[in-house]
Amino acid sequence: MKKALGSLLLAGSLVLAGCGNDAKPEKSDNGGGEEPNKLVVTSFGGDYEKAQMEYLIKPFEKEFNAEVEVVTLYSADALAKLRAQKNAPEIDVVQFSGGQEIQAAKEDLILEMDSDIVKNTGELYDNAKKTNYGPAIAFDALGLLYNTELVKEAPTSWEDLWKKEYKGKVGLVDISNTYGLQFLAMMAKLHGGDEENIDPGFEKIKTLLPNTASVVATTPDMGNLFAQEEVVIAPYDAGYAFNFSKQGQPIGFVIPDEGAMAVFINMQVVKGTESPKLAQEFVNYSLRPEVQKAFAEETGFAPTNKNVEISEELAKVMPYGEEAVNSLVDLNWEVANNNKDDWTDRWNKMISQ
Repeated sequence: MKKALGSLLLAGSLVLAGCGNDAKPEKSDNGGGEEPNKLVVTSFGGDYEKAQMEYLIKPFEKEFNAEVEVVTLYSADALAKLRAQKNAPEIDVVQFSGGQEIQAAKEDLILEMDSDIVKNTGELYDNAKKTNYGPAIAFDALGLLYNTELVKEAPTSWEDLWKKEYKGKVGLVDISNTYGLQFLAMMAKLHGGDEENIDPGFEKIKTLLPNTASVVATTPDMGNLFAQEEVVIAPYDAGYAFNFSKQGQPIGFVIPDEGAMAVFINMQVVKGTESPKLAQEFVNYSLRPEVQKAFAEETGFAPTNKNVEISEELAKVMPYGEEAVNSLVDLNWEVANNNKDDWTDRWNKMISQ
Protein backbone atom coordinates (compact mmCIF):
# COMPACT_ATOMS: atom_id res chain seq x y z
CA MET A 1 0.00 0.00 0.00
CA LYS A 2 3.00 2.24 -0.21
CA LYS A 3 2.41 5.61 -1.79
CA ALA A 4 5.03 8.30 -2.24
CA LEU A 5 4.75 12.08 -2.47
CA GLY A 6 7.37 14.12 -4.22
CA SER A 7 7.08 17.82 -4.95
CA LEU A 8 3.29 17.72 -5.22
CA LEU A 9 1.93 19.57 -2.90
CA LEU A 10 -17.27 27.11 2.54
CA ALA A 11 -25.64 31.53 3.17
CA GLY A 12 -28.89 32.57 5.90
CA SER A 13 -30.21 35.10 3.58
CA LEU A 14 -31.05 38.73 4.27
CA VAL A 15 -33.82 40.01 2.05
CA LEU A 16 -35.89 42.98 3.13
CA ALA A 17 -39.55 42.23 2.73
CA GLY A 18 -42.61 43.98 4.02
CA CYS A 19 -45.99 45.47 3.44
CA GLY A 20 -45.31 49.07 4.29
CA ASN A 21 -43.04 51.36 6.24
CA ASP A 22 -43.73 49.56 9.53
CA ALA A 23 -42.80 46.13 8.22
CA LYS A 24 -40.04 44.35 10.11
CA PRO A 25 -37.15 43.01 8.00
CA GLU A 26 -37.29 39.26 7.69
CA LYS A 27 -34.80 36.70 6.55
CA SER A 28 -35.50 34.99 3.27
CA ASP A 29 -34.37 31.52 2.37
CA ASN A 30 -35.29 31.39 -1.27
CA GLY A 31 -31.79 30.76 -2.54
CA GLY A 32 -31.88 33.93 -4.62
CA GLY A 33 -33.52 37.35 -4.92
CA GLU A 34 -32.56 40.95 -5.54
CA GLU A 35 -30.67 41.30 -2.28
CA PRO A 36 -27.80 38.89 -1.63
CA ASN A 37 -28.51 36.01 0.71
CA LYS A 38 -25.95 35.55 3.46
CA LEU A 39 -24.41 32.49 5.06
CA VAL A 40 -21.77 32.18 7.74
CA VAL A 41 -19.62 29.10 7.32
CA THR A 42 -16.55 27.77 9.06
CA SER A 43 -13.32 26.71 7.43
CA PHE A 44 -9.86 25.72 8.63
CA GLY A 45 -7.71 28.56 7.38
CA GLY A 46 -4.56 28.43 5.27
CA ASP A 47 -4.47 26.84 1.84
CA TYR A 48 -7.57 24.79 2.72
CA GLU A 49 -9.63 27.95 3.19
CA LYS A 50 -8.11 29.65 0.16
CA ALA A 51 -9.05 26.71 -2.03
CA GLN A 52 -12.61 26.65 -0.71
CA MET A 53 -12.91 30.38 -1.30
CA GLU A 54 -11.81 30.04 -4.92
CA TYR A 55 -13.52 26.86 -6.01
CA LEU A 56 -16.55 26.59 -3.69
CA ILE A 57 -17.52 29.90 -2.16
CA LYS A 58 -17.06 32.32 -5.04
CA PRO A 59 -18.92 30.20 -7.63
CA PHE A 60 -21.66 29.41 -5.08
CA GLU A 61 -22.10 33.11 -4.33
CA LYS A 62 -22.49 33.86 -8.02
CA GLU A 63 -24.94 31.04 -8.78
CA PHE A 64 -27.14 31.58 -5.70
CA ASN A 65 -26.84 35.37 -5.40
CA ALA A 66 -25.33 34.80 -2.00
CA GLU A 67 -22.80 36.36 0.31
CA VAL A 68 -20.71 33.88 2.28
CA GLU A 69 -18.81 34.98 5.35
CA VAL A 70 -16.04 32.63 6.43
CA VAL A 71 -15.08 32.12 10.06
CA THR A 72 -11.81 30.30 10.62
CA LEU A 73 -12.27 27.69 13.35
CA TYR A 74 -10.60 24.37 14.07
CA SER A 75 -13.02 21.53 14.78
CA ALA A 76 -12.92 21.58 18.59
CA ASP A 77 -13.32 25.35 18.66
CA ALA A 78 -16.21 25.14 16.20
CA LEU A 79 -18.01 22.64 18.42
CA ALA A 80 -17.47 24.88 21.44
CA LYS A 81 -18.89 27.81 19.48
CA LEU A 82 -22.01 25.84 18.51
CA ARG A 83 -22.56 24.92 22.15
CA ALA A 84 -22.16 28.51 23.31
CA GLN A 85 -24.54 29.79 20.61
CA LYS A 86 -27.07 26.95 20.79
CA ASN A 87 -30.06 29.24 21.42
CA ALA A 88 -28.98 31.84 18.85
CA PRO A 89 -26.48 30.38 16.39
CA GLU A 90 -24.38 32.77 14.35
CA ILE A 91 -22.98 29.99 12.15
CA ASP A 92 -25.03 28.36 9.37
CA VAL A 93 -22.65 25.70 8.07
CA VAL A 94 -19.89 24.03 10.07
CA GLN A 95 -16.99 21.80 9.08
CA PHE A 96 -15.48 19.14 11.32
CA SER A 97 -12.52 16.84 10.79
CA GLY A 98 -12.28 15.06 14.13
CA GLY A 99 -15.54 13.24 14.69
CA GLN A 100 -17.15 16.24 16.41
CA GLU A 101 -20.20 15.81 14.17
CA ILE A 102 -21.18 12.75 16.20
CA GLN A 103 -21.18 14.73 19.44
CA ALA A 104 -22.90 17.68 17.76
CA ALA A 105 -25.69 15.40 16.56
CA LYS A 106 -26.10 13.94 20.06
CA GLU A 107 -26.38 17.43 21.49
CA ASP A 108 -28.94 18.44 18.84
CA LEU A 109 -26.67 21.11 17.40
CA ILE A 110 -26.88 20.12 13.73
CA LEU A 111 -29.66 19.25 11.29
CA GLU A 112 -30.39 16.07 9.41
CA MET A 113 -30.00 16.65 5.70
CA ASP A 114 -32.97 16.83 3.33
CA SER A 115 -32.22 14.44 0.46
CA ASP A 116 -34.44 16.53 -1.82
CA ILE A 117 -31.91 19.35 -1.42
CA VAL A 118 -28.64 17.53 -0.83
CA LYS A 119 -28.96 15.33 -3.88
CA ASN A 120 -25.31 14.83 -4.71
CA THR A 121 -24.83 12.32 -1.89
CA GLY A 122 -25.86 9.67 -4.40
CA GLU A 123 -22.51 10.14 -6.10
CA LEU A 124 -20.44 9.58 -2.96
CA TYR A 125 -18.47 6.60 -1.70
CA ASP A 126 -20.35 4.75 1.03
CA ASN A 127 -17.70 5.81 3.56
CA ALA A 128 -18.62 9.45 2.92
CA LYS A 129 -22.26 9.14 3.95
CA LYS A 130 -22.27 7.30 7.25
CA THR A 131 -24.84 9.57 8.95
CA ASN A 132 -27.81 11.72 7.87
CA TYR A 133 -26.30 14.81 9.46
CA GLY A 134 -23.91 15.70 6.70
CA PRO A 135 -21.56 14.07 4.24
CA ALA A 136 -17.81 13.84 4.16
CA ILE A 137 -16.66 16.38 1.59
CA ALA A 138 -13.05 15.17 1.55
CA PHE A 139 -10.96 12.18 2.57
CA ASP A 140 -7.54 12.21 4.13
CA ALA A 141 -5.26 9.52 5.50
CA LEU A 142 -3.00 9.39 8.53
CA GLY A 143 0.29 7.83 7.52
CA LEU A 144 3.98 8.73 7.72
CA LEU A 145 5.63 12.00 6.69
CA TYR A 146 9.36 11.99 6.16
CA ASN A 147 12.17 14.21 4.94
CA THR A 148 13.09 12.84 1.53
CA GLU A 149 16.62 14.25 1.75
CA LEU A 150 17.52 13.08 5.25
CA VAL A 151 15.72 9.72 5.20
CA LYS A 152 17.65 7.57 2.78
CA GLU A 153 15.08 4.82 2.41
CA ALA A 154 11.37 5.61 2.40
CA PRO A 155 9.58 4.09 5.41
CA THR A 156 7.17 1.26 4.80
CA SER A 157 5.84 0.42 8.26
CA TRP A 158 4.62 2.17 11.39
CA GLU A 159 7.42 0.30 13.16
CA ASP A 160 9.95 2.41 11.29
CA LEU A 161 9.32 5.22 13.78
CA TRP A 162 11.20 3.13 16.35
CA LYS A 163 14.37 2.76 14.26
CA LYS A 164 17.58 3.73 16.03
CA GLU A 165 18.59 6.15 13.30
CA TYR A 166 15.53 8.30 14.10
CA LYS A 167 16.40 8.71 17.78
CA GLY A 168 15.55 12.28 18.76
CA LYS A 169 14.18 13.00 15.28
CA VAL A 170 10.56 11.77 15.46
CA GLY A 171 7.70 14.27 15.58
CA LEU A 172 4.75 13.29 17.78
CA VAL A 173 1.28 14.84 17.72
CA ASP A 174 -0.62 15.59 20.92
CA ILE A 175 -3.95 13.77 21.24
CA SER A 176 -5.73 17.14 21.47
CA ASN A 177 -5.15 17.03 17.72
CA THR A 178 -7.21 14.57 15.64
CA TYR A 179 -4.08 13.05 14.15
CA GLY A 180 -2.55 12.37 17.56
CA LEU A 181 -5.74 10.71 18.75
CA GLN A 182 -5.85 8.57 15.63
CA PHE A 183 -2.22 7.56 16.01
CA LEU A 184 -2.97 6.37 19.56
CA ALA A 185 -5.92 4.31 18.29
CA MET A 186 -3.88 2.88 15.42
CA MET A 187 -1.14 1.74 17.76
CA ALA A 188 -3.74 0.08 19.98
CA LYS A 189 -5.31 -1.72 17.00
CA LEU A 190 -1.93 -2.98 15.79
CA HIS A 191 -0.94 -4.34 19.19
CA GLY A 192 -3.94 -6.30 20.36
CA GLY A 193 -6.26 -3.50 21.43
CA ASP A 194 -8.74 -1.02 20.01
CA GLU A 195 -10.77 1.98 21.18
CA GLU A 196 -12.38 -0.19 23.86
CA ASN A 197 -8.94 -1.33 25.02
CA ILE A 198 -6.55 1.56 24.51
CA ASP A 199 -3.82 0.30 26.88
CA PRO A 200 -1.68 -1.28 24.12
CA GLY A 201 -1.63 2.05 22.30
CA PHE A 202 -0.31 3.93 25.31
CA GLU A 203 2.22 1.22 26.05
CA LYS A 204 3.54 1.27 22.50
CA ILE A 205 3.80 5.05 22.25
CA LYS A 206 5.58 5.23 25.60
CA THR A 207 8.41 3.26 24.05
CA LEU A 208 8.55 5.81 21.22
CA LEU A 209 9.24 8.77 23.50
CA PRO A 210 13.05 8.27 23.50
CA ASN A 211 12.96 8.75 19.73
CA THR A 212 10.74 11.83 19.96
CA ALA A 213 12.12 15.32 19.36
CA SER A 214 8.94 17.17 20.29
CA VAL A 215 5.22 16.74 20.93
CA VAL A 216 3.18 19.39 19.08
CA ALA A 217 -0.53 20.18 18.86
CA THR A 218 -0.89 22.10 15.59
CA THR A 219 -0.04 21.73 11.92
CA PRO A 220 2.14 24.88 11.75
CA ASP A 221 4.21 23.52 14.63
CA MET A 222 4.77 20.26 12.82
CA GLY A 223 5.67 22.12 9.64
CA ASN A 224 8.24 24.19 11.51
CA LEU A 225 9.86 21.09 12.99
CA PHE A 226 10.34 19.64 9.52
CA ALA A 227 11.53 22.97 8.09
CA GLN A 228 14.16 23.32 10.81
CA GLU A 229 15.16 19.66 10.37
CA GLU A 230 14.52 18.97 14.04
CA VAL A 231 12.21 16.20 12.87
CA VAL A 232 12.72 13.89 9.90
CA ILE A 233 9.74 11.54 10.30
CA ALA A 234 6.29 11.76 11.94
CA PRO A 235 2.83 10.24 11.91
CA TYR A 236 0.73 12.83 10.08
CA ASP A 237 -1.68 13.20 7.19
CA ALA A 238 -1.40 13.19 3.41
CA GLY A 239 -3.13 16.54 2.88
CA TYR A 240 -0.65 18.51 4.93
CA ALA A 241 2.27 16.57 3.51
CA PHE A 242 1.06 17.85 0.14
CA ASN A 243 0.99 21.43 1.46
CA PHE A 244 4.36 21.26 3.22
CA SER A 245 5.87 20.08 -0.04
CA LYS A 246 4.18 22.92 -1.96
CA GLN A 247 5.97 25.29 0.40
CA GLY A 248 9.25 23.85 -0.82
CA GLN A 249 10.00 21.36 1.91
CA PRO A 250 11.44 17.98 0.85
CA ILE A 251 8.50 16.05 2.28
CA GLY A 252 7.38 12.55 1.36
CA PHE A 253 4.31 10.61 2.47
CA VAL A 254 3.58 6.91 2.66
CA ILE A 255 0.66 4.78 3.71
CA PRO A 256 2.30 2.07 5.84
CA ASP A 257 1.90 -1.56 4.90
CA GLU A 258 -0.31 -2.11 7.95
CA GLY A 259 -2.76 0.52 6.68
CA ALA A 260 -3.65 4.15 7.37
CA MET A 261 -6.26 5.78 9.59
CA ALA A 262 -9.17 7.46 7.78
CA VAL A 263 -9.69 11.19 8.20
CA PHE A 264 -13.15 12.41 7.16
CA ILE A 265 -13.75 16.12 6.66
CA ASN A 266 -17.48 16.64 7.15
CA MET A 267 -19.88 19.52 6.47
CA GLN A 268 -23.05 20.06 8.52
CA VAL A 269 -25.91 22.57 8.75
CA VAL A 270 -26.28 24.17 12.17
CA LYS A 271 -29.63 23.68 13.89
CA GLY A 272 -31.37 27.02 14.37
CA THR A 273 -30.02 28.56 11.19
CA GLU A 274 -32.55 30.93 9.63
CA SER A 275 -31.61 29.65 6.19
CA PRO A 276 -31.69 25.84 6.31
CA LYS A 277 -32.49 25.46 2.59
CA LEU A 278 -29.70 27.70 1.37
CA ALA A 279 -27.26 26.17 3.86
CA GLN A 280 -28.04 22.70 2.53
CA GLU A 281 -27.63 23.98 -1.03
CA PHE A 282 -24.15 25.01 0.03
CA VAL A 283 -23.38 21.53 1.32
CA ASN A 284 -24.76 20.03 -1.89
CA TYR A 285 -22.62 22.39 -3.97
CA SER A 286 -19.47 21.25 -2.16
CA LEU A 287 -20.10 17.72 -3.47
CA ARG A 288 -20.09 18.65 -7.14
CA PRO A 289 -17.40 16.81 -9.11
CA GLU A 290 -15.82 19.96 -10.51
CA VAL A 291 -15.59 21.52 -7.04
CA GLN A 292 -14.09 18.41 -5.50
CA LYS A 293 -11.63 17.94 -8.34
CA ALA A 294 -10.26 21.47 -8.05
CA PHE A 295 -10.11 21.20 -4.26
CA ALA A 296 -8.17 17.94 -4.44
CA GLU A 297 -5.68 19.40 -6.91
CA GLU A 298 -5.09 22.46 -4.71
CA THR A 299 -4.99 20.85 -1.27
CA GLY A 300 -4.15 17.17 -1.59
CA PHE A 301 -7.38 16.14 0.16
CA ALA A 302 -9.07 13.31 -1.72
CA PRO A 303 -12.53 13.66 -3.31
CA THR A 304 -15.49 11.80 -1.83
CA ASN A 305 -17.46 11.98 -5.09
CA LYS A 306 -16.89 8.78 -7.06
CA ASN A 307 -17.23 10.64 -10.37
CA VAL A 308 -14.17 12.82 -9.85
CA GLU A 309 -11.24 11.98 -12.09
CA ILE A 310 -7.75 13.09 -11.13
CA SER A 311 -4.28 12.51 -12.53
CA GLU A 312 -2.31 9.35 -11.85
CA GLU A 313 0.35 11.40 -10.11
CA LEU A 314 -2.15 12.96 -7.71
CA ALA A 315 -3.91 9.65 -7.12
CA LYS A 316 -0.64 8.26 -5.74
CA VAL A 317 -0.65 10.64 -2.78
CA MET A 318 -4.20 10.29 -1.50
CA PRO A 319 -6.85 7.65 -0.76
CA TYR A 320 -8.42 7.78 -4.22
CA GLY A 321 -10.70 5.17 -5.76
CA GLU A 322 -12.93 2.44 -4.35
CA GLU A 323 -10.13 0.12 -3.26
CA ALA A 324 -8.09 2.78 -1.49
CA VAL A 325 -11.10 4.32 0.21
CA ASN A 326 -12.41 0.97 1.41
CA SER A 327 -9.00 0.07 2.85
CA LEU A 328 -8.92 3.01 5.28
CA VAL A 329 -9.07 2.12 8.98
CA ASP A 330 -11.93 3.99 10.65
CA LEU A 331 -11.89 5.35 14.20
CA ASN A 332 -14.77 4.61 16.54
CA TRP A 333 -15.43 8.25 17.35
CA GLU A 334 -18.25 7.54 19.79
CA VAL A 335 -15.95 5.52 22.03
CA ALA A 336 -13.08 7.94 21.51
CA ASN A 337 -15.20 10.97 22.39
CA ASN A 338 -16.57 9.26 25.51
CA ASN A 339 -13.06 8.49 26.74
CA LYS A 340 -11.09 11.45 25.48
CA ASP A 341 -10.88 13.30 28.81
CA ASP A 342 -9.49 10.26 30.58
CA TRP A 343 -7.12 9.51 27.72
CA THR A 344 -5.92 13.11 27.72
CA ASP A 345 -5.10 13.00 31.44
CA ARG A 346 -3.24 9.76 30.93
CA TRP A 347 -1.43 11.14 27.88
CA ASN A 348 -0.30 14.30 29.66
CA LYS A 349 1.11 12.30 32.55
CA MET A 350 2.93 10.01 30.16
CA ILE A 351 4.64 12.67 28.07
CA SER A 352 5.59 14.75 31.12
CA GLN A 353 7.59 11.93 32.69
